[in-house]
Amino acid sequence: MSMKTIQKTIAAIDNVLTSGFSILIVLGGALMTLTVVLQVLLRYVFKQPLFGLEEFSRLVAIWLYFLGAILSTKNDNHVQGDVANKYISGERARIVLRTFVWILCLVTCILFLYHSGSYSWWIYGTGERTTGLWWPRVISVGSMFFGAVFMTLYSLTNVIKYWTTALNYKTDRSRSAP
Repeated sequence: MSMKTIQKTIAAIDNVLTSGFSILIVLGGALMTLTVVLQVLLRYVFKQPLFGLEEFSRLVAIWLYFLGAILSTKNDNHVQGDVANKYISGERARIVLRTFVWILCLVTCILFLYHSGSYSWWIYGTGERTTGLWWPRVISVGSMFFGAVFMTLYSLTNVIKYWTTALNYKTDRSRSAP
């Protein structure tokens, strides 16, 4: 199998994952909104709250959080303080700084991956369940591990992208950073 075929396959898988994550975020956001509105109506208007609806809403919310973190990492649009860019005038220096920032992000994601994996495995081993609906807690805790896996992979791709851009940088006024 050639390198070009492998790259096309990885790009196709990445597109499917990105589309899937985006669809899940939209559906999950709508579902969470509906469950919260329904619970407010049932509790405060009809005085008959539906047991377990808040727990379900929290479960959806935690998965939404980590799906959003995955897409933010992939698209390189996390909330960032770009104060250094005001003091660094050279484009190559900015790319090198960006590479260093992504290396730190990758190290952080690897630590997060290790600890979320350890915690998820521990929760799985205990068989712990939620207090209301008695669902396995690994369903919600597993969102951390799932998010950490993809955030680590996308951080690695961003490190590679900026590293190769910095190494191959040639002074050219028409060119901008990725």
